[in-house]
Amino acid sequence: MRLSLRSLLAAACVLTGCRTARETATAPVRADCGPTIAGMEAVLKPSAFVVLGEIHGTQEAPAFAARLACHAAALGQPVRLALELPVEEQARIDTFVEGEAGTAGMPTDSAFWNRAVQDGRGSEAMRQLLERVRELRHAGLSVRVVAFDPGGSDRDTTMADQLRQARSQARGDTFIVLVGNLHARRDMGAPWDSKLRFMTHQLLDAEPGLVSLDLANAGGSAWICRGMTPDTCGPQPLRGPAEEQPLGITLQKSADDPDGYDGTYSVGALHASPPAHGAASTATPAPN
Repeated sequence: MRLSLRSLLAAACVLTGCRTARETATAPVRADCGPTIAGMEAVLKPSAFVVLGEIHGTQEAPAFAARLACHAAALGQPVRLALELPVEEQARIDTFVEGEAGTAGMPTDSAFWNRAVQDGRGSEAMRQLLERVRELRHAGLSVRVVAFDPGGSDRDTTMADQLRQARSQARGDTFIVLVGNLHARRDMGAPWDSKLRFMTHQLLDAEPGLVSLDLANAGGSAWICRGMTPDTCGPQPLRGPAEEQPLGITLQKSADDPDGYDGTYSVGALHASPPAHGAASTATPAPN
């Protein structure tokens, strides 16, 4: 009796217990993602689109994004972790996260990471986030990084366009977007411009189920530029609220919400993260 190639492969799978590519991609993977994030089940739905508004230049916001991505991927959801980095960095990032730990070719060798004026997007915490994604991928988790900032005079529009394009190529994936908290506002308008359409607002037509969360914190510090020269950049103190929120995700959108978010993600006290290159040597220690 002559067996077809398909029959032979099926018989081999019975003997070896192999799985199809689809099953391998969606099966949960055991990984050390850290403690479960309170409230994460409300946003980590299959094919979710979650926007995390951050204050650039902290240790905690990138770490939270990595942790949330890990938990989503460990549940079997393919994850696209979208970062407010120049699109020109995409090839360098892909090469890095696919490489082996300890190898050369760090993603921070480009002009973006070595700018004289560092606004927090090229921080040490962001570099560590990319290293964490590499660890997760080598652990078997389906996590990919998307650099979505094409620049331009209207970055809210160009970034929204870039995310729509990335989403069109992976509609079944869970998107976790880390971006400055003004870009994360879902409502139109700002105190200085009632017609201003932030990035997240421009995404709502394509992503009606989008969830936008603002960073809640207990104060601390962040690496912030007060001007356009290197001497204006450094760790700056941040005042926390009078009443600290519990750690985790809280959904609280209401019709009269003045902040334009669906809720918050609380990380406790913030600590400044200096640039991964350049000005890092001039940074002062983060407060304990």
